[in-house]
Amino acid sequence: MAEKSSTSPLRRSKRVNLRMPVKISGTWPDNQTFTEETQVLTVSKYGAKIRSQQPLKVGMQVKVQPVGRRESAIFRVVWIGRVGSPREGEIGIEYIRVSNLLGVAFPD
Repeated sequence: MAEKSSTSPLRRSKRVNLRMPVKISGTWPDNQTFTEETQVLTVSKYGAKIRSQQPLKVGMQVKVQPVGRRESAIFRVVWIGRVGSPREGEIGIEYIRVSNLLGVAFPD
């Protein structure tokens, strides 16, 4: 069951903590592709926080597809958890085009 978390006044949307298995994929600057099965940790109206073993960089685009579904969406990496911190491996992503791909409806 999803659990609401507190929201800072600087946030554009509330966040919902959940665990959702997803497949992420993308292309590196050298045109090599990657795919990883991972999970969403937190969802907001504008994006999500995922866990990843990939060395993603801010500004990269990744495709996110919930496991067991055909729908997917493109996201932009906007935040990377600092290496050596408790947030290492966490990645903040935002929708390129806002949708309800991750299944949580937020008011407008």
